[in-house]
Amino acid sequence: MKSLHRQKGLSLIGVGLLAFLVIFFGLLIIKMSGTYYDHYTLDQMIKTSLEGQTASRFSASEFEDRLRKNMDINQIQLDLDDALTVNRRTDPMQIVLDYEHRVHLFANVDVVMMFHEEYEL
Repeated sequence: MKSLHRQKGLSLIGVGLLAFLVIFFGLLIIKMSGTYYDHYTLDQMIKTSLEGQTASRFSASEFEDRLRKNMDINQIQLDLDDALTVNRRTDPMQIVLDYEHRVHLFANVDVVMMFHEEYEL
């Protein structure tokens, strides 16, 4: 009975493993949260820009120019030429945002996040 009383709690290896997991997932959250926040902001900018627009009076160049200015204000680094596609041939007209972002974690470990959003006008 005495030996059961002495064996309560975590061992040193258990504490070390728990600390490693907490640090690892904390690092993931810290490194990845900025990219997800930028994507959320970009998504809201596109939705706001498309409100009240109709396909007949939509100008892709004005839309991209407004989006680039908003991205500069919010300090979002993204190549819109590769990420944004305006497809006028579909009915309703589609705007597709498709890109991936790579974040360095440590040593030779990176996280790749892929985003794909479709908007109809």
